Amino acid sequence: MGMRKDIDRILAEKELSAMLLYSESCKNTNIYYLTGFLAPDPFIFLKKVDEDPLMVVSQMELSRAREESIIKNVRSYADYGYAEIVKSSSDPKIGGMKFVAAVVKKELGTGKSIYVPPSFPVMLTDVLRDEGLKIVPVFDVVEKARETKEPAEIEAIRYVQKTVEEATSKAIELIARAEVGANGTLFYREGGKKEPLVVGKVRAVFDHVFADRGCVAAEETIVACGPKSAFPHYSGDAGDVLKANQPIVLDVFPRSVKKRYVSDMTRTIVKGRASRAVKRMFETVLQTRGALLDAVKAGVLGSKMQELCYDMFEKAGYQTVKGGKKISKGYLHSIGHGVGLDVHEGPSMGEFSKYPLEEHNVVAVEPGLYDPDVGGMRIEDIVEVTKKGCSNLTKMDICLEV
Repeated sequence: MGMRKDIDRILAEKELSAMLLYSESCKNTNIYYLTGFLAPDPFIFLKKVDEDPLMVVSQMELSRAREESIIKNVRSYADYGYAEIVKSSSDPKIGGMKFVAAVVKKELGTGKSIYVPPSFPVMLTDVLRDEGLKIVPVFDVVEKARETKEPAEIEAIRYVQKTVEEATSKAIELIARAEVGANGTLFYREGGKKEPLVVGKVRAVFDHVFADRGCVAAEETIVACGPKSAFPHYSGDAGDVLKANQPIVLDVFPRSVKKRYVSDMTRTIVKGRASRAVKRMFETVLQTRGALLDAVKAGVLGSKMQELCYDMFEKAGYQTVKGGKKISKGYLHSIGHGVGLDVHEGPSMGEFSKYPLEEHNVVAVEPGLYDPDVGGMRIEDIVEVTKKGCSNLTKMDICLEV
């Protein structure tokens, strides 16, 4: 799991000699990445540069942590006198923090600069500093290591991507089979009854396929129809009725329940006939996607790809947010982002990206155009960056009208 040997190199480059994480790995992807251990309660992860890491967990989790985590050295809270420290504190929560300080002091000492991630709790930082520890929050240490994926991680993402495509195909099938009623309202038949086809019904199709394949929606799957799909992150209300001849944006990003990796894909379809405006948006986005995928390779800057995207959209007569322009329609977001244990992670790919893409980054490439009168048009694929280009992990066809 992951390029953990990179951690030592990154810490050394940033002149840090030790690291500390304290969190529940069910929510915190960094600590899960480092330990491979999934737990609902916070535990301690410590490491000195070029030394093996140490994990300290509650007595309850000890045997499971030893069996499931990738860390060899696992100890229990009881080894460090947890009960005494918490009892002697006025507030058990502060006691818990003093306990973390005691462990860190014993294992890392007070002389070292100890790296913590940017999300490290400020209250805990205060307690640790009061105890004489040097705590240094730094961006992009664990996150940077996570950007480079090992084969097992790529496999995990590939599995989720297959799930995405299976689910999206089923959802599109349901929309394609729907009947068109008055005002373009879509209907489906179930047990002889005609029901309006609402977003909740389509989302349920996604959720069923996810469940069957051991995945779960990371957040609500985006099923956005018509003018409201012009808001890139409008996910669609369950009661929204789908309409014919309007763009329907399907943005799909489930997580594997067991392995925690996600994938991310968007397809935009029209049931019936797309208007000329929507067709033109579709053709422009599709062409831009092609150019962006051709441009992806190790060594290329995300900001360069962003430039290419701005140029192509502007040449086609659409407005963009280039240079911080305020626009109400056109191209509103960056071209993409890394994907792994989080739906949005490094490397960032946009106007302000400073670091070139590297081999084995996994990134989503997602050009889109938006018009509040018509709706949105987004096509998103997920690719692995290679030395000479990229390997597209997305196998699903792209078609507009169904």
